[in-house]
Amino acid sequence: MASHRALFNAVSVGDRRRVQERNRVLLDHAEPEMQRLFGVLENANWVVACVDERGFVVRSMGESNPACRDLGNVFRPGVNVGERAAGTTGPGCALADGRLVAICGSEHFLEEARPFSCAAAPIFDPKGQLIGALDASRLHDGRPIGVLEAIALTARSIENRMVTALGGAFCLSFHYSAEFSGSSLRGLLSFSEDGLLLGANPAARQMLDLAQLPEWTFEHLFGESLSRTLDRLRRNRSEPTLIEAANGLRLQARVDTVKRVGDADRSVLMPAGAQQPAAMHVDPTVAPLLSMARRAFFHDVPILINGETGTGKEMLAQSLHAEGPRRNGPFVAVNCSSIPASLIESELFGYEPGAFTGARRGGMAGKFEQANRGTLFLDEIGDMPLEMQARLLRVLQEQQLTRLGGSQTIQLRFSLICATHRDLAERVGQASFREDLYYRINGLRVELPPLRQRKDIDALIEALLALEAGARKAPRLSAQARQALRDHPWPGNVRELRHALRLGVALCEHGVIELEHLPATIGVARPAAASATADGSLEQAEREAVRLALARHEGNVSATARTLGIARATLYRKLKQFGLYEEASTPDED
Repeated sequence: MASHRALFNAVSVGDRRRVQERNRVLLDHAEPEMQRLFGVLENANWVVACVDERGFVVRSMGESNPACRDLGNVFRPGVNVGERAAGTTGPGCALADGRLVAICGSEHFLEEARPFSCAAAPIFDPKGQLIGALDASRLHDGRPIGVLEAIALTARSIENRMVTALGGAFCLSFHYSAEFSGSSLRGLLSFSEDGLLLGANPAARQMLDLAQLPEWTFEHLFGESLSRTLDRLRRNRSEPTLIEAANGLRLQARVDTVKRVGDADRSVLMPAGAQQPAAMHVDPTVAPLLSMARRAFFHDVPILINGETGTGKEMLAQSLHAEGPRRNGPFVAVNCSSIPASLIESELFGYEPGAFTGARRGGMAGKFEQANRGTLFLDEIGDMPLEMQARLLRVLQEQQLTRLGGSQTIQLRFSLICATHRDLAERVGQASFREDLYYRINGLRVELPPLRQRKDIDALIEALLALEAGARKAPRLSAQARQALRDHPWPGNVRELRHALRLGVALCEHGVIELEHLPATIGVARPAAASATADGSLEQAEREAVRLALARHEGNVSATARTLGIARATLYRKLKQFGLYEEASTPDED
């Protein structure tokens, strides 16, 4: 048979980058398990590779070994080793048949592949779709392949990582045998806080007869209520508990609790072991959209968050990161409106030593580079200069950059969240924001409502009070103080509310927050303040708040500034702006 060169054809940098970009979720979950497997096989001259569902190599390990030079050339990222391109190969058969296979020597179709032996196992995503295959190959020496079990177990571990990373309220693991209920052979299901099935590994689908994943709930699968089963499982702590599936199987199960069911209103879902960001109370009107955002972000869809200042945009971004595909990586936040125009390029792209006068001796990694293998949060992206928008777009499209003063290309892989209080579609129409960048960052748009429009003010107050109280018992609000909080227009949104409650917690006595313990801008002559905002004038409401605070402190500028949480110079500017300067004490009287 004539020798083909399909496995050794050149692969362009662009083709390799596109394959890896298309399979970022697979790669992020497969790479740690591949490292563990390669650590076992390395000295035996194996090359370990992960391929996508089309047969393209996404990642390989072992090509630097001189004994594996030819294999390393075969398994370069971007090479197609699937059945259509290369005929019979280990990964090609694993993808075609959906099962563990071994192909040795002359069993390969291509003559150029016959010097090799390979074992491969398919990889399925949490929805049951074939997403790729894991392969281990070496030079064929006539011996049988003895690593099939290791390949299969590693593929199962990759699948399990994808299920546990879904960000569900809890994961249920189970097996026929109690001793395997915590192993990589276990069935694994991820559920939302209301018991909706989010994903399953192949072992769970096989045991529960789930060919595909429709909208199953816990009760459909196990025939009893979610809360009752969880109570039973938690009472037994880490010990497996006998449960019966709806198909009649009796299984030994245990629960890996991520957060208490019913706490969805209190905070967004967090994976077990992840660092919990500040509590984020979810307004019922946007809860379905936030659930959609979590799922989209897990699949690397960029999220665009809109909302006024103080509505919790960064808090939501941190929560998405904590349950996203790169939750173990860094979360890097960049305020695009606060970096001086002269420094924004070096801040974002970094620089090499001596790139410009005043550069650090050792150079500096920019924000893009710092976010590699993590999440990049671009806050107030609507205020980014146009010339930097073009460079940002290039980084997002090519997933690489070059530092200022450097020549080396740095490969990047990060998840993206952007936020702004501006209407980007309107700014595109005004030619102040690039249209192509807008569509690149707007994978899913989430708009956070201002606090004055939220329907859950009382529940939010209780959640923030508990947060501010920490380990202590949270104080309660007097009826007058609570009503004042309900009536306040909240120009600073949740941030302003949290600061008000923090002051109340600090000043209250006997466990009760009275009106006098809250900032002076809240609760004084509410009808006047309310009428000031009836026409929607935020400036008018701010004037009234300053006037009331000033009156409360009898014109004392220093005390008023402290109460409002602003500098004296800022307060003086506002006094002049609002025509209130005559009501203030003179500087000498302060």
